[in-house]
Amino acid sequence: MLDLLGAFEDMPEWDEIADLLFNAGLTLNPSELHGVLVGLMAAGFSPDDQHHLEQTLSSVEKAAGVQLQGELVDMLSRLNLATLSAIVDTDYAFCMILPDDDDPIDQRLRSFSNWVTGFISGFTEGMTVRKAIGASIPPEVAEVLKDFAALAQVETDQAESEEAERQLEELVDYVRLAAISIVQDAMNSRELEA
Repeated sequence: MLDLLGAFEDMPEWDEIADLLFNAGLTLNPSELHGVLVGLMAAGFSPDDQHHLEQTLSSVEKAAGVQLQGELVDMLSRLNLATLSAIVDTDYAFCMILPDDDDPIDQRLRSFSNWVTGFISGFTEGMTVRKAIGASIPPEVAEVLKDFAALAQVETDQAESEEAERQLEELVDYVRLAAISIVQDAMNSRELEA
């Protein structure tokens, strides 16, 4: 595997990704794009080589229903490697790409929902591409996917309050740790198969 330690420091910010998507004429939420990437990793994708980047790009386009080119492809490659680096970091550096904490709560909740939806889409697309649809999904992963499907339905029209902030923080922590666990399990399985 690539030596990725430190690559997560090059993680693009939500606003940077949003600007690139907007400038390309796309309305895709940056959080959904990131969720798709992490979902693909959870399904066993590895951003370690150029062939896999091409396959990841194609799968992201299919799962998110967009066409990525130019600067977006470079950003996706950077985001892919930085995300994997953060996931394998022993200090749990991985964070979901979400708007800043000072952005309105409804925007952050919508982006959280988009991230979770993206994860499910990416995972499904990844399993399809890997022809693992017939393969059994471990019960703990299936349970997390059910939780994610429910969390994607989160109420996004919350009023700004300490309670809403606390609830969002708890949801983000749960999803973040569950995603780390699933991706690390997929990486371990891939190493055992190799």
